[in-house]
Amino acid sequence: MLRLINIAFFDVERMTTANSRTKIEDYYDRVALTKALPLLTFRKFGQKRPIPKNQGKIIRFTRWGRLSVATTPITEGITPVGNKMTYSDITATLNQFGDFVLITDHVTMTGIDPILTEAVSQLGYQQGETFDILSRDELLTGSNAIYANGVGRTAVNTKIADADILKAVRALKVAMAKPVMKQVNASVKYNTTPIRPSFIGVCHVYAEQDIEAIQGFIPVEKYASQQDIMEGEFGQYAGVRFISTTQAPEFLGGGATGGSGVKETDGKADVYATFIFGEDAYGEVPLSGQSSAVIIKAPQSGDTTNTADPLNQRSTAGWKAMYAFKILNDLWIERIEHAVSA
Repeated sequence: MLRLINIAFFDVERMTTANSRTKIEDYYDRVALTKALPLLTFRKFGQKRPIPKNQGKIIRFTRWGRLSVATTPITEGITPVGNKMTYSDITATLNQFGDFVLITDHVTMTGIDPILTEAVSQLGYQQGETFDILSRDELLTGSNAIYANGVGRTAVNTKIADADILKAVRALKVAMAKPVMKQVNASVKYNTTPIRPSFIGVCHVYAEQDIEAIQGFIPVEKYASQQDIMEGEFGQYAGVRFISTTQAPEFLGGGATGGSGVKETDGKADVYATFIFGEDAYGEVPLSGQSSAVIIKAPQSGDTTNTADPLNQRSTAGWKAMYAFKILNDLWIERIEHAVSA
């Protein structure tokens, strides 16, 4: 017996059959959803491009060019030459990923099965981590890197500093990157602070305390408004709202010796990457009913055709999904590589 259970990750088009989805199917759907969503740190901020129907595995993102300024006065009665919109297409290839687990005990689909619930829960975690890591690895291919000291990863042995963040922000502004988050206006609440329009910074949880220690850092609890606080957000500095995650890149022992009070492996500094980026810096295909499904197969009583499982002893739960993630404007992504406090 095959049951397809769509995962409603973002704007979901829920699959329906001749009859409405059962409460049991909805339950397992929600289990996978709640486990995977918090893990999608890097995919939260990309430009969304749903999978077009019947158009193959190539996704096209369009990057529009800026119009040149119009500094020539218009002559009365004469139509000006006008301008042209320019654009470039950036393509990404869809790939399918998935996995399943074997459940040796009989799974019943007539009620909420605790074994199946745990299996779907773990699969939800796995799917979220899988796509977050794939997204992170694409961001690592960006060419704009700032090293806390030195000119390369192997020379790094100091923690992230205000100068590193300010340098990244300046580069984004020069490249005319747009902030991702809107301004948080002032509040009448005591001891709170308005927050300017901000880029997004994603760092490892190990780097959180070093960023918090920078003079001028505003912790999230001091924001003038607590609305629109993001999962994992811990504060703002220099026009960057920071999120921490365990999925940020780490290179254990990838730095230099001689660091003071930094985390090390085999005598060399562990190096961590912090990304700072603007709006539409990268694009992705959102997980939806068209691109993602949880699949549960349970033995069916009286089935005499399944020779691979003649005694109906095995059930499986799994997921599969289409994925694409692509940097759209390399100049709108900065990567800071640094050590962290021991």
